[in-house]
Amino acid sequence: STLVNGWPTGVAVAPAQHHGGPYPATTSPTTSVGATAIERWLRPVTYQNTPDALLPPELREDNPLGLPRRVDGRRA
Repeated sequence: STLVNGWPTGVAVAPAQHHGGPYPATTSPTTSVGATAIERWLRPVTYQNTPDALLPPELREDNPLGLPRRVDGRRA
């Protein structure tokens, strides 16, 4: 993957990620991994109502790259 003008966490952000210690350490607003990191580091981009042809291949409904995805919490 490529990171341009951003800050890498060095750890994947995943639903089951755990980093740090017991509460409150892992829910600190300064964490760089886990679910809280999404709020801290996310740069929101929306594609609402964007025609499929204008979406990047990774986001197209037909999934031309065959990437594993989660849609509504389920693997798709």
